[in-house]
Amino acid sequence: MMKNIEDLRTEIDTLDEQLLELLQRRAALSVEVGALKQGQGIYDPSRERDILERLAARLRPPLTREMLAGVFGTIFSLSRGLQTRRKVAFFGPEGSYTHSAALAVFALDAELCPQDSIESVIQEVLTGRAELGVVPVENSTEGMINQTLDLMAATRLCVCREILLPIRHCLLSRQARLADVLEVFSHPQALAQCRTWLGHNLPQAAITETASTSEAARAVTRRPKSAAVASEEASRLYGLSILAADINDVPNNITRFWVVAREGLKTTGRAKTSIIVTLQNKPGALYQAIGIFAGRGINLSSIKSRPSRTGPWEYLFFIDFEGSLEQDTVSGALEDLKACTNEIIVLGSYPDGRYNP
Repeated sequence: MMKNIEDLRTEIDTLDEQLLELLQRRAALSVEVGALKQGQGIYDPSRERDILERLAARLRPPLTREMLAGVFGTIFSLSRGLQTRRKVAFFGPEGSYTHSAALAVFALDAELCPQDSIESVIQEVLTGRAELGVVPVENSTEGMINQTLDLMAATRLCVCREILLPIRHCLLSRQARLADVLEVFSHPQALAQCRTWLGHNLPQAAITETASTSEAARAVTRRPKSAAVASEEASRLYGLSILAADINDVPNNITRFWVVAREGLKTTGRAKTSIIVTLQNKPGALYQAIGIFAGRGINLSSIKSRPSRTGPWEYLFFIDFEGSLEQDTVSGALEDLKACTNEIIVLGSYPDGRYNP
């Protein structure tokens, strides 16, 4: 016999009570774990990823992996918050996409500290005023964030996690019509990601760059006949209306963020490793370096060059590859790499963001 809506709601209420009991038991165990790990560090993204992978293997419709990750991402943050509170610096102010990335991981277990520049985030971590920092490192349509790469090379902080955040730009304003907008504010990367849309829909508007998308939203609150390219969250924070949503030229727009720390973490399972190398100044050095990874069956996911700033026409190479420092193939490749490099800086291994909660 088909159940009526009241029967179904009664069954859901019973399950909710069972879920609450289980959450309370899990929370109590998390507190015990925190007591045992005092002084040994709490944040363990590999452990969280492994839990999600194990549970995802048992999923059945209508639940999806993304739904599971959303629920357990909150549970993980809650559990960490019961063990300790940490300071996490992020490139702000509030309402920026970096803020959204930080909230996605640390909403319930950290004091989130906005900084006005990527350099300030790095300095907060470097000096110990913050335990962790969240900075943008790459956008899927506009490429690497060079300032982040340069600062990581200079400070040699470690990467302990990556966060992949879908970017959905909105046009925010106090105006009611597009025709009334005479100036558009935003960060250079955001403006570049919406260049075609802005040119087609707001040909009359002047473009003004800001330090962040949330700073752009702030500017609009002070300037009549203006608009900002920013997030939906920024519209709520700064009391602006959304004139248009999803205005980025490429729909599948993702920004990668790094969680950085003074020390790296051991990482197992599906992992990435990031390194910086300076190659020997001889023919074939880059070819030899790439061949070392190929010879050991290691997939390079990214390789970018940046001026080394130590001399003209000298370059640093930032390399991301699949695998962890705990694996013999990776440690062997890094040992072989010494033959064609002057220096290797290991930024760290961390769970591959495609499989993170």
